[in-house]
Amino acid sequence: MKRLISKMIIALLVAMFTCSSIFAASAKVTYVKGKVEVSNGSGWVTLKVGDVVNESETISTGFQSEARLNYNGSVMAVPALSRVTLEALQSSGSKDTVSIKVDTGAVRSKVTHTEGKRIEYTARTPVGVASVRGTDFAVFANGRARVFAGAVAYYKASDFIPPLAHKEVADDASGEDKGPASATTAAEDIVSSAPINAIVVAAGQTSIIGENGIASKPLVEAKKIINQVIAALATASEQDAMAANLSTSSTDSSNKEVQATGSVKLFITLDM
Repeated sequence: MKRLISKMIIALLVAMFTCSSIFAASAKVTYVKGKVEVSNGSGWVTLKVGDVVNESETISTGFQSEARLNYNGSVMAVPALSRVTLEALQSSGSKDTVSIKVDTGAVRSKVTHTEGKRIEYTARTPVGVASVRGTDFAVFANGRARVFAGAVAYYKASDFIPPLAHKEVADDASGEDKGPASATTAAEDIVSSAPINAIVVAAGQTSIIGENGIASKPLVEAKKIINQVIAALATASEQDAMAANLSTSSTDSSNKEVQATGSVKLFITLDM
């Protein structure tokens, strides 16, 4: 009995020590344009450069407004008409944990890590979740995700598992970040909690959560837009010329310029 009590006391002390090494952090406001406010649940306050936004606080941007925040080198850009909550901002000796929720609008995140530390970064919307490491990406409240660099594991919101803020990952004691993911990185290697139906969306690709709750295959949305443009062209010969050009053109992560025969010229901008 005494031995059992001793073990319980030791376990409690270990737990207390582990929790004490994890602390809530805050993000610093580096840019503000227009009307930007923050709320901790008790009212809205105007946000300005130099202010800090803490865990559980919500940022709201007005018409033609924008805010940018920095958390340990990772940048969050909140565009106009968006509402974003910083659900988790926590740091320990080996890991930074960030979880943000996009209620309306969008957020773009450029995720970096502190040397010698891993980062667990998740952005979720009412319908989709993107889990990343070392990645530049954007998520939208309507379920769309677009990746500018690296790759994300993307899946429906109902499969989201909140980050275990007070538990270190046992199989990676070094705490070292593995660097940016790519199209060949498995979803479970991007984030261990990725569900079995998560897909990998890489740089230059877009995915959206459909009505069936499943993330579309990468580039499906871009192809859909291009097919709509082809269908709208006036003659069959112009359609053939456009299709032939698209089949040989390379994929650009930001803009696509297509030159068909004759006088047909199209410029498609896939913005954030």
